[in-house]
Amino acid sequence: MLDNLMMPPAEHVLKVSALTRLIKSKLEENFARIWVQGEVSNLRKQSSGHIYFSLKDSRSQIPCVLFAGDAARQSFDLEDGMEVLLLGDLSVYEPHGRYQMIAKVAIQSGAGRLQMEFERLKRKLAAEGLFDTQLKSSLPILPKKIAVITSPTGAAIQDFLRILRRRRYNGEIVIFPSKVQGKGAAEEIKAMLHIAEADKDFDLIVLTRGGGSIEDLWAFNDESLARAVAACALPTLSAIGHEIDTVLTDFASDQRAETPSGAAELISSLYLEALAHQDSLQQKLKGLVDNRLEESRSRFRELDTRMQIIAPARTVQHWGMRIDEIENRLNQNLLRRLEAKREALRKSAQSINEMHPKTRISVSKQNLENTSQRLERAVGLAQSSKQADILALKNRLKNGSLQATLRRGYAVIQNTQGRIINQAKLARNETELTARFHDGKVRLKTTDKQSNSK
Repeated sequence: MLDNLMMPPAEHVLKVSALTRLIKSKLEENFARIWVQGEVSNLRKQSSGHIYFSLKDSRSQIPCVLFAGDAARQSFDLEDGMEVLLLGDLSVYEPHGRYQMIAKVAIQSGAGRLQMEFERLKRKLAAEGLFDTQLKSSLPILPKKIAVITSPTGAAIQDFLRILRRRRYNGEIVIFPSKVQGKGAAEEIKAMLHIAEADKDFDLIVLTRGGGSIEDLWAFNDESLARAVAACALPTLSAIGHEIDTVLTDFASDQRAETPSGAAELISSLYLEALAHQDSLQQKLKGLVDNRLEESRSRFRELDTRMQIIAPARTVQHWGMRIDEIENRLNQNLLRRLEAKREALRKSAQSINEMHPKTRISVSKQNLENTSQRLERAVGLAQSSKQADILALKNRLKNGSLQATLRRGYAVIQNTQGRIINQAKLARNETELTARFHDGKVRLKTTDKQSNSK
């Protein structure tokens, strides 16, 4: 009777799989596209490209998975101990009945807050029309005087100047020294921008610095600086960081260069194109002059012939002297132009001689050494991780052994033939038993027989 009262109706009983699906649907319905912050641990990368790990804080942890397609789109590699922000959905892995987070986006926590602030400012200024292309000015083809706002001791300005020299730029460069990161950097850059803008002799203003983290580049994401760049009356070129780095001044300026070196190449390319166009015009002009000269000589020869027929010899001599004089002047002009071309060729040869390969060899050697050091560190970290995994497995095996179980207060009961007795009814049939403890064995005698129990 009691069994019948405790037995629920069949329609009220859920199978394990049905309960799991119900929990899965509730989780996915109520916990979609959520942000979670924590520390990465137990990171495991599969050959399929999927990444499994736990996200934990001081009190709890949650299993996570980043599938291969989403993992390939991340801008950095996850590592154990890394603090991250994850965007994803909660779900349930039905075979194990375990809930987990399906991550879509991972952001390093420190950079994540700044990245979200950057996106917010970018959307705000874009909505105001600050980045509209119709408001931007074209860069000058032949900038004779350039204002460069940067740190005078940084590598960026050295690369910028070196490439300009190599590509034969002969204009004037004026450096406006400023902090390019840290507290007060944005205000200094903006102050230098206003000073350069007030000097009407400049043809172009360049803002530049080398690469770094989003924190290092944050001065160039200052809203007031971006507005000042967009409102600048002079053409502006923003060359901040590496190719993958983008800051607000890149969008606010008239044009963006991916790196400081790229800015120098862009400026010098415009300059070299103008020089090539100038050379082409000079060649056309020379051809026109040569043609006019030949036409004039032909005309003079014709006139000379006519003068010999219709004029005295003195007149003919006079025109001959004029022709000689004109020819001498033309020859002198041609000689001067040839000398100018020789001088330009000499300077080009001198520039080529100054570009010695020792510098490139030294840089390549240093890059090779850095790569080797990074590889050694990576191998060391991998070995440490594997050793920690082996030690953990060893401890698990030790704790799960029979001897460890006996030490926790358990005993193994055997009959005289060594058979394990694991039921009371089996023990009642034996007159003598042996109890095995972790530190030895004890003989036992049974007094409760099967017949007595009946």
